[in-house]
Amino acid sequence: MVIRMNRIKEILAENKLANVKPMTQRQLAELCGVAQPEINRIANGKKEDIELKTAAKIARGLNKSIEYVFPDY
Repeated sequence: MVIRMNRIKEILAENKLANVKPMTQRQLAELCGVAQPEINRIANGKKEDIELKTAAKIARGLNKSIEYVFPDY
């Protein structure tokens, strides 16, 4: 499925604004089992063809719904 928008960067930065140590892409990758370069490509909009299972892993790692992380899904 083609996904044109995601909130990965925004979600990772939320803790920074709350004066909590923000999660890095590497930490997210380890937490959800998706390679960090893959998360980077998705977060930067360089990969739009994302499998549902990958989107679900990332959303679960961020403790958010798929619909929140990937509004176009």
